[in-house]
Amino acid sequence: LRLDPDFGEARTLYKKVKAVFRAFENARDAFKKRNFAESARCFTEAVESAGVSIRSPLWASLHAQRAQAYRRLKQWNECLHDCKIALHSQDDNKQAWITRASALIELDRPQEAEKEMKRLLETTFQNDTMIRHMHEKAVFEVRKRKRPDYYELLGISSIASEPEIKMAYKKRALEIHPDRVAKEEDEAKTKEHEEKFKIIGEALEILTDPMKRELYDEGHDKQAIEERVQAAQRAARNHQNGHHHH
Repeated sequence: LRLDPDFGEARTLYKKVKAVFRAFENARDAFKKRNFAESARCFTEAVESAGVSIRSPLWASLHAQRAQAYRRLKQWNECLHDCKIALHSQDDNKQAWITRASALIELDRPQEAEKEMKRLLETTFQNDTMIRHMHEKAVFEVRKRKRPDYYELLGISSIASEPEIKMAYKKRALEIHPDRVAKEEDEAKTKEHEEKFKIIGEALEILTDPMKRELYDEGHDKQAIEERVQAAQRAARNHQNGHHHH
């Protein structure tokens, strides 16, 4: 073996591989134990020991996994930076795409996550369950942020009782009734009041129905609430019909 000039090189390579593998295993282990700071540190050790080409799958994988640890630590810049490195190295690294989308949602940028997931579903990851789930989550977050805040519109807290909601509605309805501004003959103002009046009507309807209110509190918008209520009603009807057939 001493006659083989490549032996020294092979031994160095073996040591390096062992060091990378050990750091990698420690990082994974720390992540499982929810010690995310230690996990990120070990992944950094693995990255530094690896010394591989930035185009190699290992390079992409180490950065994609360290990004997950950074996401749990809420270190958003580091997380997005690692995702970028991983995707630059391997543009179909699913883990990096999903971690990036999660971070964007947490950073109040769900529109970006929604666009990226939609593009991936149409191209690289057609019919992929995880990407589809992430896309649905991003769509949900986009819609959630566009909803009117029914509690704020009625000037009540999110734990208000039904009588309090009805009382607040009556008060707001008197304040913004379209008839109040009709005599001003200001079309824009009348339209604005009509719109507000319609929305507080929605607020009353949703917040005084326990099922609808629960769905609203979970983050669903009016359209999603109606879809879910109809689905529940259909299921109940089918259940009843099933009983009649026996």
